[in-house]
Amino acid sequence: MGENAGTIIARKVAQRPEGRVPMPEFSAIAARFAAAIERTARDLFKTTTGAIITVTDVSKLTDTVERIPIPSMLGVARIAGLDTAAMINMSSELVFHLVDLRMGGDPAVSPVPTTRTLTAIDMELCEDFLAGAITCFTRAMEETMGTPVARTFSLAFLEQNVTQVSIAPPGADVMTIGINLDIGEAARNADFELIIPLSVLDSLQSIPKKTEAQVPESAGGIWQHHMHQAALNCPVVMTAVMHRARMTMGEIERWKVGDMIPVPRTAVDQMELVIGSADHNVSFAPAKLGARDDVKGVRLTDDPYAEVTEHLNQIIAAV
Repeated sequence: MGENAGTIIARKVAQRPEGRVPMPEFSAIAARFAAAIERTARDLFKTTTGAIITVTDVSKLTDTVERIPIPSMLGVARIAGLDTAAMINMSSELVFHLVDLRMGGDPAVSPVPTTRTLTAIDMELCEDFLAGAITCFTRAMEETMGTPVARTFSLAFLEQNVTQVSIAPPGADVMTIGINLDIGEAARNADFELIIPLSVLDSLQSIPKKTEAQVPESAGGIWQHHMHQAALNCPVVMTAVMHRARMTMGEIERWKVGDMIPVPRTAVDQMELVIGSADHNVSFAPAKLGARDDVKGVRLTDDPYAEVTEHLNQIIAAV
């Protein structure tokens, strides 16, 4: 009887439901993390890069680790004073593309990735990405929480065998953020994931937020909050401009169906995103024509112009 009771208890413990995400703002953190990764990856790959969140999931560490193949590029990040740690798992495809592009590969072509044993050179070339991803997550937390974190992650070591890594007890609940990267003109595609124990998030959540956030909202504060949300949801006209040409009124008057308007070959790579109407507009960011899954689109080639984003932030903050 005692043995059966022990077995039942062990089964119940092993099958307990996953813990909830301890931060209600976690979706905002994940979105800011993806945006920061885009900028970091763009600098490393020296080409256009897009980042899409593919998963935000809570599961047991044991289940998460079981699906990680060997070899994998694993970066373990620790916080001083904590026994638990976070881990970044780079897919073999991402390792292949990162190494290829950093060694001078052409972003306009997409070679087929090959899986192989990782070398010291691979780890050296991937270290900047892993460290940058950790910094991006810390920055995303600070921007969402509205205050600097008291303790930060630092890259402790790299490993390629997941069985040699321990970031928390096997039964611990962990949050996984999966990111898919779209790299270069040829749309190279690869994934990576951040795995972080909920206990680590709990310790970061205990950091106090701004004093203003702890004061109960007055009627004016509630009104200001609604006005702020209305400003954020205000529609803005965004136009992608491929080419501008000067013509005479006589040329325009002679136009007829079938006439060809010449456009430079470089126009698709030198587009411009413009905010505003035809009478009042401002350049927002450089862009180029691209495609994903047979759908044409416009891809940013650099960060939006700082003076424009600063002006937009000032408008929203003033509401």
